[in-house]
Amino acid sequence: MPMPNQIIATPLNELHADFTGIPGFEHVGPGLSLQAILETVEQAPVAISITDTRANILYVNANFETLTGYTRHEISGQNESVLSCKTTPLELYRELWRTIQSGKVWRGALVNRTKDGKSYLAEVTIAPVTDAKGQVTNFLGMHRDITTLHQLEQELKHQKALSETILDLAPTIVVLLDSKRNVLLDNQTYKQLKAGFGDTEPAHLFMDALADRLGDNPFGGFNDIQVRFDAPNGAECWFAVSGIQVEELDHAAQSYFKAGNESGHYLLLVATDITTRKAEAERARLQQLKVQMAEQELTQSIRETLSGAIFQLETPVNVIQAALSMPHSSPEALYPILRQVLDSSQRAIDAMRKVLPRVEQERHFLVNINQTLKDLLVISTDRLLSVGAVVEWKPEPVLPAINGSEASLRRMFHYLLDNALLSLEEAGRKNPELHIHTCLKDDTIFVEITDNGVGIPPKQRLKVFEPFQSAWKRGRGKAGMGLSMAQEIVNSHGGGIRIDPDYTDGCRILINLPIKYRSEAME
Repeated sequence: MPMPNQIIATPLNELHADFTGIPGFEHVGPGLSLQAILETVEQAPVAISITDTRANILYVNANFETLTGYTRHEISGQNESVLSCKTTPLELYRELWRTIQSGKVWRGALVNRTKDGKSYLAEVTIAPVTDAKGQVTNFLGMHRDITTLHQLEQELKHQKALSETILDLAPTIVVLLDSKRNVLLDNQTYKQLKAGFGDTEPAHLFMDALADRLGDNPFGGFNDIQVRFDAPNGAECWFAVSGIQVEELDHAAQSYFKAGNESGHYLLLVATDITTRKAEAERARLQQLKVQMAEQELTQSIRETLSGAIFQLETPVNVIQAALSMPHSSPEALYPILRQVLDSSQRAIDAMRKVLPRVEQERHFLVNINQTLKDLLVISTDRLLSVGAVVEWKPEPVLPAINGSEASLRRMFHYLLDNALLSLEEAGRKNPELHIHTCLKDDTIFVEITDNGVGIPPKQRLKVFEPFQSAWKRGRGKAGMGLSMAQEIVNSHGGGIRIDPDYTDGCRILINLPIKYRSEAME
């Protein structure tokens, strides 16, 4: 067996191998000498080794020495297994040998060891070298250290896994959309939401709900916009949504040297479910509204009582006043007494007028009639249940707001709803019904409130709109001011109210309110 230095001294061109079988050597041109090729191999920036068919090393280049720490004298004649590390699976080596012995090129990664025992990850290519007869005479090995690259890849995978874990554990919805609104990435919270929507993509519902707010640039980014849409079961869903624009980098080769080589935009949607918070806020709002309405009802009740008393006092006072104004209409002895009664009664009337609760001037703002009626129905839930009424609430899907006093309009509808429930109670029907419909026609909002109660006789349909008039057989402590006040409020909004003469199975109240009416309260 030749000594190692003798092996090293042997030029590569005397290794009796046909190197044209090696990738890159098969097309050596006439102007390129073999010596130039050998110098290229020697100075190649990858570790190159040539072995015999048993993997005994015959030649290594300079980069091999640098990478492994072995000099040529130390490594020559030794088997390539001197570089192997036990952490590499044995089956991988078997696969390697099967491949190269069959005349094929093997590519893969192996864990190698340097001379000082340090492990490194090697990207390895081993190609068989054949002679003129096609017999394998040598093996050409090339490898490079990819330890740092592998560590970076592992760190990237770890960061990706960590990010995905954090996203999946996050209680907020996270979803990434491309410019065509396709979902590219989502977290578990989004998947749980989507499970309740069947084939509907919740991200599309978000974008549709945001359309009016975002205009022509939905991918421009936005922050904490509240949106609402209905779930398949009809439940309201509320979310606070933020959007972050993400640039898509162009990975094409021709874009390598271009600054800011973005090829498109992504939109990262981050949404927080605020349905519960909204429901709690709505309950608090309705409770506050209920208290406010109770206070207003108490005040109105006091006004009605005092107004009724004043009305009752004014009738005899007017008679006395008329009698006193007529000459010789009463005996002179009664004149002082009548004057005293008149003065006393007038003082009582004036005193009651002074204690009448003051009516505050209510400014007009934009009022959503559908929302006002819906609030009343929710507030009146207990009363509706006690009556056992089946309620049909059929609002116009999109109803413009009107200029008006929300408090006054709410009182007006409350009067009408209260009258309908009283009618149902008095009728004592087995299947009491209440129907409330809204619609829009020619810039006017129409509201129908229908019940199948006792109804109002035709002769009383105008009279019931007068003060202190009631159509109920049992007074129920009502002063008979409800319809009168309702008509006053409707008139102040430029609208009209009447009883439908064609409806005979109870009572149907018809209200019309113009959208563009302007009153003095708005000036």
